[in-house]
Amino acid sequence: MNMRKSLRLFLMITVAVAATASAAPPPIQEQIFKARDKVMPAVVHIQPVIKNYNTGELEKQAVVGSGVIFHIDGYVVTNYHVAGKAERILCTLGDKEIVSAEYIGGDPPTDIAVIKLNLDKHKGPIVVADFGNSDSIQVGQYVLAMGSPLSLSRSVSAGVISTRDRYFSPDVRLPTGERTGRYNLWIQTDAAINPGNSGGPLVDLSGRIVGINSRATIFANNLGFAIPINVVREVTEEIIKNGKVERSWIGLHCQALMELEDYFGTQRNTGVLISSIDPGSPAEQSYLKAGDIILKVNDQEVSARFVEELPKFYYLISRFKPGEKINLEVLRGSETYTFGVVTKSLGDLQGEDFEAKGWGFSVKGITRQMKVENQLDDTVGVFLIGVKRVGFIEDGGLFRSDVIKAVNKTEITGLSAFADLYKQLTDEGAEKILLTIKRGGGTRFIVVTVDKDGEEELNEEL
Repeated sequence: MNMRKSLRLFLMITVAVAATASAAPPPIQEQIFKARDKVMPAVVHIQPVIKNYNTGELEKQAVVGSGVIFHIDGYVVTNYHVAGKAERILCTLGDKEIVSAEYIGGDPPTDIAVIKLNLDKHKGPIVVADFGNSDSIQVGQYVLAMGSPLSLSRSVSAGVISTRDRYFSPDVRLPTGERTGRYNLWIQTDAAINPGNSGGPLVDLSGRIVGINSRATIFANNLGFAIPINVVREVTEEIIKNGKVERSWIGLHCQALMELEDYFGTQRNTGVLISSIDPGSPAEQSYLKAGDIILKVNDQEVSARFVEELPKFYYLISRFKPGEKINLEVLRGSETYTFGVVTKSLGDLQGEDFEAKGWGFSVKGITRQMKVENQLDDTVGVFLIGVKRVGFIEDGGLFRSDVIKAVNKTEITGLSAFADLYKQLTDEGAEKILLTIKRGGGTRFIVVTVDKDGEEELNEEL
């Protein structure tokens, strides 16, 4: 009898302990709760109105993104492709209050932008999230992705870090048209990241931001990518200080040396292989050649055996001051040479846009980068980016990527010259406009007729 009572008591205690254990959240759940509560109040739902000229006329589009407050003065970090082209920005804070924000500056090569909240009428303090250290993260580590996926604000998804050094070709473009990924690697995570998450924080379980969500692979299961927070920290500090990030450029394009060491006569893990050089660049002017292998930059050894090492080399070059002379030790064949190269400012990668509304198209100023990408002779003129009427293209008239060199035989030196001449001719009521365009290797003349209602007709090509 005593044995039965003892057994019954033991079973009751066991069931009670099991019930208590099941009621209490496991340690990992508690960490998720704490990280969520620490960062989520600092997450911002961003609704920018952006300008789009690609149809040939100015269109204002409302888009959705995310951001996170990282400074007590109300600075928010987000993606450049979210806020970089914004004309107006509204932000919903963690307490659901809506405030306006000012665009401070951005950096297309890293897809980072900074905006500042207008807190003049905001009641109460704001919550500021802490930056962590992306160099200390580990593959398999739990993380949370926060933001507004598909406009669903204040959302949290959980996953792990799949890899901390994912490489993307710098030829990949942002939705705004600029190239990105040249100077950094990416954190890959299986925490769900969708459109609208862009600019939101990737958070470790201690409640520190380790990355800024930036992109996802469409039609793939949980393949999301974030910009390492150590990159973000440096970029945001420079934007707040100077309004932009200044980088140097010498015109080199490189490729990984893997499996090419024997052919080029270099030792393993030594050197960076030059694959091509921009025409007219500092590198070309200093007589560097494709096939050269850079061994040192100012006595600092460099190497890029794998593609994952290329951003580190590009970053090294970019951080020299524009106009600074750097010495490159180069292996050419079996001989070693030293070349002095004077850096130039990278400048704007994509020019400003302008709508010639009365003429039915939009153009862009030509930058040095656009000249290289489109194999143009120079940066003189303006670049056609959109045509309002489909018939313009179908009739063999204006094409996107045409370069307008002159209007009514007046040379167009750049975007400001084009805008000034457009305003002058519009004010004068000009009915016909003669465009001199460069397409491929040839020159063409096109007449645009503007009727009284501002509707355009394209005459046959002269």
